[in-house]
Amino acid sequence: MDLGNIVYVVAVLAYFIYQATKKKRADELPDSPENSPEAPQKGLTFEELLKEIRNAQNPIPQPEPPKPEPVRPIPAPSPVYQAKAVKRKPVVVEEVDDEVKHYEGSFESNKVNPYQAYTQIHSIPSTPLKRIDYDALSPKKVNPYAELLKNPKTLKQAVVVSEILKPKYF
Repeated sequence: MDLGNIVYVVAVLAYFIYQATKKKRADELPDSPENSPEAPQKGLTFEELLKEIRNAQNPIPQPEPPKPEPVRPIPAPSPVYQAKAVKRKPVVVEEVDDEVKHYEGSFESNKVNPYQAYTQIHSIPSTPLKRIDYDALSPKKVNPYAELLKNPKTLKQAVVVSEILKPKYF
């Protein structure tokens, strides 16, 4: 028997002793004239006690009647008068300017994105991916107990270690 079973048995014995003394007191109480006018109370079951506790913790809120919202009259939209848009013909004024004619074709040739030309000239060659085995780089850790158990020359130490590592059943 472990400690948990012993505690359980002691608790059960204490419960039975308590019940026996409670019954003796109940038998003695009807003889006394003080408690005779009181009606005997019915014992509540565990479920009834649980319901009472839950009801006490979570009282049911009484539904409040909904408050009437004040009715607001919807205002009628007033008509919006819009003025008619007058269409006008654009007036094109052409000025004869020698300087404008001189620079006329140079702006259109500069519309090419300068970054596109740079990416085409200087392309970076792609390098192949190489995988590295990181497990091979780290030194292997050897368990000293495993070495003791595998080495036949240290039989005495191996027996001692194996006895230490065996699980004990009580």
